[in-house]
Formats: sequence, structure tokens, C-alpha cells
Amino acid sequence: MRRLASALLALGLLVAVPTTALAHDVLERTNPADGTTVSTMPASVVLTFSEDPLAIGAQVVVTGPSGAVSSGAPAVSGRDVTQAVAPDAPGGDYTVTYRVTSGDGHPVSGTFSFHATVGLDGSTATAPATVHVRPVDTDEQAAARGSLLVPILLTVVSTVLLLGLAGYLVLRSREADRRP
Repeated sequence: MRRLASALLALGLLVAVPTTALAHDVLERTNPADGTTVSTMPASVVLTFSEDPLAIGAQVVVTGPSGAVSSGAPAVSGRDVTQAVAPDAPGGDYTVTYRVTSGDGHPVSGTFSFHATVGLDGSTATAPATVHVRPVDTDEQAAARGSLLVPILLTVVSTVLLLGLAGYLVLRSREADRRP
């Protein structure tokens, strides 16, 4: 019982010590930016992450009015992942779907969209942009999203519970030792 209590106490202390590996990489910005209209279709799309993603398993698919226009494999350089676009990409609405492996080995995926008025092939978009722009966060929402309150509260509560369980087991083992 004492070994179990010691193991639970050690686990509680391990949980109580915050580590930097709690968060996965996140997409910080894109070029073109999500929800924007660009005058000319760029020759490549760039995704910038909070940390250096791993090159293994990186996938970026750029899809427009004529289907997928990604050209070759994405290139990973530091925090940036660059996907070349085919030279015959027309003007119009585009959706970029990505999946990369973060520095801690976990997958990070998502989508964003933009509108190109003129394509790389010289064509112009005939329909108005139907790109959906995400609403801008208020200051309170942005602060809540970046808040460490929930992880800290979870750490404190789990530590208190583990220490309480360890104390209960120690007291119970002492009572068992006193019985004849």
C-alpha cells in the first residue's frame, strides 16, 4: 500500500509540473490570408505555424473552380509550409486543406479559403466571391482562447485528488498495520 501511495504521490507531482508540450502547433497565418480576395492568384500558398512542423506526412491541397491545382509536394522550411500552385489555375474561389505533423508528432489539420480575381492562366473570375470570412474575435474572446485558466485548474484539481487518494491509502494501510 505504501508503494502505491508513493507512486500516486509521484504521479501527482508529475502532473502538477507544467510542461511546454501541452499545446500542439497551431496555424498562425496564411498567405493569402483566410477570407481575403487577392487581385492575382499567387504561384504558391504559404502556411505559417507557431512551431516548426515536421516534413513527414505534410499534405496541402489547393482546390479551386477547376478542381485541385496543387503542384508537387509541399516544402517545409522552418515554420513555413509552402505549396506550389499549377500555372493553369483559373481565377475564382479557392479552398486550402492542410494536414501537417507538429513538432511533438501530433497531426494538425484544417482549411482556409480565399478568392483570386485573376488566375495564373489569365482568366478572370466570373462569379462574385463566395468566400466565407470568419468573424473577428472580441478582446474578451481572444483573451479566453489564450487563457491558461482551464489547464491550471485541471492540474490543481487532479493533483489535489491524487494527493487525497494517496493520503487515504496511507491512513488505511496504517489502520491495517495496527490490527492484531
